[in-house]
Amino acid sequence: MDQQRDVYQQLAARSGRQFLDGLRALPEFKPAPGIHLGQLRVTVTVVDGKDVGFVDMDPVNLGDLGDIAARRAEGLRAKHARLNARPTLRLIGGGQ
Repeated sequence: MDQQRDVYQQLAARSGRQFLDGLRALPEFKPAPGIHLGQLRVTVTVVDGKDVGFVDMDPVNLGDLGDIAARRAEGLRAKHARLNARPTLRLIGGGQ
């Protein structure tokens, strides 16, 4: 059981690193010369594990990512609702 927990923590850490790498790859949003928007820090920690790392981001990119995640969540909820609403054929009884 401990081995399985370790594997899941390693997978979570790898996913966290991939997420942070993706955030770092985004170009910083710069509205105009001399204007500084401030930064927000995104930290990834494996629950009951270690810190994976952090990245400082501008609020515009982070807000856009939040909007994208919200749209994806809405689409996934709608998809699952459609799948659960489909009629299914069930075989009851039978046999010899």
